[in-house]
Amino acid sequence: MKKILSLILLAFLSFGINSFALADDDDDKKLFVNLISDDLDRAAMAVSISNKVLSTEKIKVTIFLSAQGVRWVDKTIPQNRYVNGKTIPEMLQGFMKSGGEVILCKMCMKNVGGLDQDDVLDGVKFTGTLSALFADNTTVLTY
Repeated sequence: MKKILSLILLAFLSFGINSFALADDDDDKKLFVNLISDDLDRAAMAVSISNKVLSTEKIKVTIFLSAQGVRWVDKTIPQNRYVNGKTIPEMLQGFMKSGGEVILCKMCMKNVGGLDQDDVLDGVKFTGTLSALFADNTTVLTY
């Protein structure tokens, strides 16, 4: 009798663990990184973490540039290089080539950065912020 109960308990636990593993699927997890700073170290950290998550976790990652963060995609100003030898725009281009999404706040682009859409790095989007930010299972980081 003990053996039968043990087998039933083992089967129940096995089914429960497998069901939990299936429910914890990474396909619906997302990362939304809000980059509001024009500080080189903060921006490099935001892009580096976004790249790392994109490449290792295989989940959707969006970087949203707002406030002073819009200056990172301004093609008209020279950019400093980070210790890895790359500029933030170069890092953002690599992120987008790897499948990441970069969205720019249009209001900040005009009011903070004084930019037009022609001044912005190629590949940056101007729409989709709310759907990315408020999607289910989205983790938000702010730099």
